[in-house]
Amino acid sequence: MQARWAEGKNARNTELCFTCTVKKYAAATLRFIAKDVYNIYVNGAFIQYGPARAAKGYARVDELSLTPYLTKEENVLCVYVQSNYTRTLCFALEKPLFAAELIVDGETVLTTDDFRCFEMTDKLQKVEKMSSQRGFVEVYRMKKNREPFDLTAFPECILTPVEMPNLLERNVSMATHAPAFGRLVDQGGVTVDETRVWENDFTRQLDTGKNLFSYTRSECDCVCSQEILSFVFDRNRAADDYRYETYSFGRVYCGKFRLKVTVKGNASIWLAYDDILIDSYVKFNREQIIHALKWELEEGEYLLYSNEVYTAQYLALVFHGDVTVEEVATLRVENPDTENCTFTCEDKALESIVAAARHSFQHNGYDLLTDCPSRERAGYLCDGFFSARAESFFCGNNPVEKNLLENYLLYKNEHFTHDGILPMCYPAVPTDKDDFIPNWVLWYVLELEDYVDRSNDKAFVEQHAWRIRLVLDYFQGLENEFGLLENLEGWVFVEWSKANDFVDGVNFPSNMCYYGVLRAAAKLLGDTALAEKAEKLKSTIIEKSYNGRFFVDNALRENGVLKVTENVSETCQNYAAFFNVFTREENPEFYQRLLGELGCLHREKFHPDVHASNMFIGYILRLSILLREGERAAVLAECKNRFLSMAEETGTIWELFQTNASCDHGFGAVVGQMIVYAVTGLVRVDEKEKTVYFSKEYEKIDTKATIPLREGTLRVSLETGARSVETTGGYHIKVV
Repeated sequence: MQARWAEGKNARNTELCFTCTVKKYAAATLRFIAKDVYNIYVNGAFIQYGPARAAKGYARVDELSLTPYLTKEENVLCVYVQSNYTRTLCFALEKPLFAAELIVDGETVLTTDDFRCFEMTDKLQKVEKMSSQRGFVEVYRMKKNREPFDLTAFPECILTPVEMPNLLERNVSMATHAPAFGRLVDQGGVTVDETRVWENDFTRQLDTGKNLFSYTRSECDCVCSQEILSFVFDRNRAADDYRYETYSFGRVYCGKFRLKVTVKGNASIWLAYDDILIDSYVKFNREQIIHALKWELEEGEYLLYSNEVYTAQYLALVFHGDVTVEEVATLRVENPDTENCTFTCEDKALESIVAAARHSFQHNGYDLLTDCPSRERAGYLCDGFFSARAESFFCGNNPVEKNLLENYLLYKNEHFTHDGILPMCYPAVPTDKDDFIPNWVLWYVLELEDYVDRSNDKAFVEQHAWRIRLVLDYFQGLENEFGLLENLEGWVFVEWSKANDFVDGVNFPSNMCYYGVLRAAAKLLGDTALAEKAEKLKSTIIEKSYNGRFFVDNALRENGVLKVTENVSETCQNYAAFFNVFTREENPEFYQRLLGELGCLHREKFHPDVHASNMFIGYILRLSILLREGERAAVLAECKNRFLSMAEETGTIWELFQTNASCDHGFGAVVGQMIVYAVTGLVRVDEKEKTVYFSKEYEKIDTKATIPLREGTLRVSLETGARSVETTGGYHIKVV
């Protein structure tokens, strides 16, 4: 393949269409790459969204069978390629490209140079960014449908060679793009109040363009956010000059929006969307970013698609002009490989939470393990540790996690002061030398250990050995005279709670994590000196941080002397137990306080002075500990307390216990695994020995579960107090 782009079309937010005619072949495969985003149509029908993202300087090759779509003697293939060319958390900052070849019977019958290229001038280029973490708001001025593609409607471009990236396999499944249809649930009139003000750090960046690598609002040809901000919805007002309709999908879905509308005269349509309603209306800026699109249309019938992927349960359409809506849909862009995992349970609350966890993974496990499918779509470390466990459970394998880790393996440092520092998410581009989370670098090593334990893929993890040593070298330079990490660089992040106010000086949760990393690295590298260093650090943490009841969060210097503070958080206790700074056998009293006197059901009664954990990651750590320690009933009770309301409101698991952030977060998918393990007594799957371990104890709840394994299937049935288990693929069952 040869990469091409249009000559002189390298501005931010540029979309091109590469099109050619394809004959009716009995078997035709399109191999192609594109940056940043592509959407494929054949004979006017949408076929595929992509790509699977790769490290900077690399591209994953997609292979798509065109045979089912080649229904005519001459078929029109259109590949729309969107180049953001801006700093985001979801794409590398790279120049655009497109390359393709059509393979028939092993022969190449079409190449990139057989495509004609057109600039999509119906999509406004100078618009606001949706958020500082993603690309641009979509605004269109259309005279007619894009498809079937009209060669005379857009200016043709001259193709020029561009540098070819290193090619990688896609590895992960493509979405099926099954539609979810919206149901009209509300409508009314709209008044326009141009005095309304929305201001925060993001909007101030939009005004100045600072750090956004975008267009300032004064440069924009349409300021969509200000227009939608001025709209005041009123279901009791007559729908005259402006009107709105609100649609519900029934739960949160992730995908491309599709509208089927008929327009008389000229009209404008604004689309605002969100996971939840605020005061019974869609609030486009609930997350303090811009959840909005816009179309300006001339008379005609339209099938309108969003270019990019968004996440919503509710969608509000505002109309100015004569518009009839015939269909509102989301074409789902999600991981299709969870269908072999099933869970039914007489406790419908638990069943509902597991379903919500599955949805959250599907949305955040498409090409990378992402944090959220809306605001960022970013491949984060730490988040990925827990999402990967969900992938193992729901899919039986971890190709999406492997893509994420492979991207990190291929990362080349261009920004940081030490090669042992890694980006907090990748393939995003850091803004400066301090734009990283040191704790997430530690979780990279922890995830490699967890990956090999789950997959037995030692050969892949061994490729990371050199990078692990760089990470260890970096953190060794931050050790104080006691061997404790002190004054970590970058954004020190423990979790979204009061615990993150205690990260200065020596932060003990970070050191507990470092202890876990030293143990993991010792195992992965076969280095006994690291194991000895880990045990020494463990003793120091206990000596300095443990006050006889709880671990203290941090220590600060006073006149050069390190003094422990009185800051105590629930999250610090969760870190200590998760990393086995104390085992239950070593300190049963600590575990009694942790398991029986903290958490959402106990903390306020027993220890209200201990600052509570939030979802990410303190509470997920707590649930992991409860499950590990065999406290199955507690896992189920606390899951219902924390996640049932989420499952009922959005059908997904949220980033926080509050509604001011993402209501669809990848790491939360792991609670599905935890619930099924707790109910059935499943302990772990050893892929190396092909053995599935169960505890003697399990919950007396009628349940049926089918769990995919890497080379087979596990079926568990609980009925009238009896448990039956069967496997395929040569796995053994062992009760411990």
